[in-house]
Amino acid sequence: KKLLALERARAKAVATESTTDADDDDAFETFTDTPTTPIADADAHRRRLGGVNGLSYARNFIGAKDAIALERALLREPAAWWTAISNGRRVMNVGGGSPSTLFVEGDETREPGYVSRLRALLVHRRVFTHAPNHVLVNEYVSDAGILAHSDGDVYADDVAIITLRGGALIEFWPATGDTISDGRDDARRVSPRPVVSVYLEPRSVLMYSGDAYRLRHGIRRNDSDVITDACVNASDAGVRVGDVVKRNPAGRVSVVFVRKHCAPSND
Repeated sequence: KKLLALERARAKAVATESTTDADDDDAFETFTDTPTTPIADADAHRRRLGGVNGLSYARNFIGAKDAIALERALLREPAAWWTAISNGRRVMNVGGGSPSTLFVEGDETREPGYVSRLRALLVHRRVFTHAPNHVLVNEYVSDAGILAHSDGDVYADDVAIITLRGGALIEFWPATGDTISDGRDDARRVSPRPVVSVYLEPRSVLMYSGDAYRLRHGIRRNDSDVITDACVNASDAGVRVGDVVKRNPAGRVSVVFVRKHCAPSND
């Protein structure tokens, strides 16, 4: 039922968010309304959102038309690239090797050209110092989430997440100890307290590296998010402490950029 709901939500989102001004269905080829100037405080050594070294966030990173076109293009990629995860989430491995394996030279050549250009834009706008070499796409139904986790040792400690469709509250937790439960969470349950939380708006980019990377992060399973005083961008996102923010009924789509460590050479 969750997978069927995901497919219905995806179809609804494409239908309702498409406009005649967006790129056509042939491909996401160029950027039309995405800024190209470096974003403020994007450099890794300047990131310190909420007092957490390595954490940063920028609104409106990608243009509205480009976000629609990018989502369309990603959702047209081969079905074999997708892996269904329980509880209304699926993940797409965009062309490269398995997310759990080290980077092998040539992995990036299997990704679509528009993804390569987007990776280059991230470097140009100083989201990354070194280009990411692996891309994942997450698609969630509206009440889906992801358990608090760390990204592991396969990746370098430098990650960026672009949200395309649907907002959600991401929480960062200490490396050990209690976090959110593995069941459906009451949206109003706020204990134990996360280190920080960030409300991820559509078209935004979240960056975390260093100390922030070593925290665990997760999104609660619910169809709404409660804004607490741990939310470090509440004012900028137009929400207040105590607000219960309903999620997009069409679900959420995010694109995750990472840099895998390289596998040893056979030479």
